[in-house]
Amino acid sequence: MMKYRYPLIKPELDEEELQEIRKVFKSGWLTQGPFVEEFERRIANYVKAKYAVAVTSCTTALYLSIKALGLKNKIIVPDFTFPATGNVVVEAGADLVLADVNEENYGLDFELVKRNLNSSVSAVIVVHPFGYPLDLKPLMELSKEEGFYVIEDAATALGSIREGRHAGNMGHMGCYSFHPRKLLTTGEGGMIVLNDEEIYERLLMLRNHGRDKHGRFVVHSLNFRMPDILAAIGIVQLEKLEATIERRRKLASIYNSLFRDILPQLKTPKEDANCRSTYQSYVVGLPQEYADRQATIIDKLRKDGIEAQIGTYALHLEPAFADHERIGTLEVAEKLMRTTITLPLYSELEYDDIEYIVHKFKEILSSC
Repeated sequence: MMKYRYPLIKPELDEEELQEIRKVFKSGWLTQGPFVEEFERRIANYVKAKYAVAVTSCTTALYLSIKALGLKNKIIVPDFTFPATGNVVVEAGADLVLADVNEENYGLDFELVKRNLNSSVSAVIVVHPFGYPLDLKPLMELSKEEGFYVIEDAATALGSIREGRHAGNMGHMGCYSFHPRKLLTTGEGGMIVLNDEEIYERLLMLRNHGRDKHGRFVVHSLNFRMPDILAAIGIVQLEKLEATIERRRKLASIYNSLFRDILPQLKTPKEDANCRSTYQSYVVGLPQEYADRQATIIDKLRKDGIEAQIGTYALHLEPAFADHERIGTLEVAEKLMRTTITLPLYSELEYDDIEYIVHKFKEILSSC
């Protein structure tokens, strides 16, 4: 595994997390237990949701959300996303429909969805791209009229806020990731937040082999429980989250300012006045004429010690997704996959580090 001078992210873990892990060891309760319950309570309070259910990953959180809602018909998913968002639909036994995204904010094109709605659509999964909280009010109003569910893939957006509401607690259910690339990490792990008691009780059963609160196995399911060790890490991480977000926002503003002065032709992340992005990933957009040189630029950045990668995938270009139903041409998703680049962003970075990365980016762009 290549080591970079500037990796994409550095998880912020120290002695505090180790102290909490020791408490778990001393308790003798390693699987789902009191630390998981405390972590769930704190996450629910943080995002102002009634309920939270800790699971093994954001992928399983999305999967269990679909299963808990009993969805079997079509589920619309943005084409510009990590494959897990589409995989969960197929694995849960529903019909995947890929829809194009908005070039301005990289989120699902709601107008396109509206024009293609029909009675066979049971849900829409919305991805908050790279920590940017989308405005879900139009989609939620449409869901009331048309009778479909809105599930938020908020894997990158814990702590992202729009008009006082947390990403993940805008739709019917929201799912978070605690992967090492995320601002709050437990190594692996995920969380579902929601406000419906009936669905909450069903999620608790589905997480634990289909077992109800009376000890009876009433539905078929598997083990999706989070260990207490991971929850203990998560509790400490949550206490640091606000400071982490503010630091990342400051660093993102430095990136934006330097790119504006040095490479104004690049598209940098934007943020509305009424929202707070967490900048889980700092993603820039190349001019279209550089699309065929994206791989070369990424390769040269890596050789200079700067870890970089594409923004994310256009699912329809991946073999596993080639034959699924589509809404729109998916041209925007394809363009974004070929022109976006993710750059390092983590709390240890200083102004001089970002200045070096931006100048190297300019040097490489000039040589391509």
